[in-house]
Amino acid sequence: MAAQPSPSDRREAARERAFTAASLVAAVALVATIALFLVQLLITSRTSRAAFGLPFLWHSEWNPVTEKFGALPMIVGTLVTGFGALLISTPFALGIAIFLADYAGRKVAEPIKYLIGLLGGLPSVIFGLWGLFVLVPIVGKFEVWFGKLVGSEALVASGTTGVGLLAAILLLAIMILPFSASLILESLLVVPTELKEGALALGATKWDMIQNVELPYVRKSTVGALVLSLGRALGETMAVTMVIGNGMKMPTTLFDPANTLASAIANQFLEATSPVYIGSLIQLALILFVIAIIINVLARVILRRGIQQ
Repeated sequence: MAAQPSPSDRREAARERAFTAASLVAAVALVATIALFLVQLLITSRTSRAAFGLPFLWHSEWNPVTEKFGALPMIVGTLVTGFGALLISTPFALGIAIFLADYAGRKVAEPIKYLIGLLGGLPSVIFGLWGLFVLVPIVGKFEVWFGKLVGSEALVASGTTGVGLLAAILLLAIMILPFSASLILESLLVVPTELKEGALALGATKWDMIQNVELPYVRKSTVGALVLSLGRALGETMAVTMVIGNGMKMPTTLFDPANTLASAIANQFLEATSPVYIGSLIQLALILFVIAIIINVLARVILRRGIQQ
């Protein structure tokens, strides 16, 4: 005859069932929330999709007066600023992570980690104000110098503004640098000590060990971390809005005023009155939502494969 479970076992089993049910509800609620976001964006952007269809993605005219809208300048601005910031920040993030993991002592590394976390937690409006009053004038002087170097009168004449794609790229690079460095550092810290000590015992220098043991070991997780940083850069709004110049035309150089999907929505939503205008802005949000989902899913897949290997 099977032994009857004790009262404590029954209570433990009940708590486990309750916890499982609560976890399932939370997971379903999260998926449902994301699905509702998508459905709401699809519903509220239907006027724009009915008016412009799929060509909305590659048309470059944005004219609220004639109600002709196209998302291409904002898509280009979003991708250029995001990938540009990632390209600039990645070498610095790798350098910081390697220094803290392999060269800095604990007394040096801990304060720097704290500062990196503090910098990553600052509100974006603070970065935007710093970019507006410090970074933009520097970029303006660089534009004048570059214009004189290449003999461009247009750059010399307009370079004093400093706002544009280049300022937004540099500011985003600074903003995502703490995030990228922290994620890469966490990957480096979990590299097995036996692998590193084995390489050093065989006569490898510290740099040889880093290059041939550590970096290959964390390659996929580092790529995943950088993709997550890219997703954060693509969705940044306030700081970018303050330095990008908010131009609605297709940018031709890095010095041109431009717009991202997020900054265009932030700038114009309160001004939108007609259903087509509002629907076009909502459709920009829908495009940004889809890009963000793709970026985050890609990062999670890469990170999972990196952890498994």
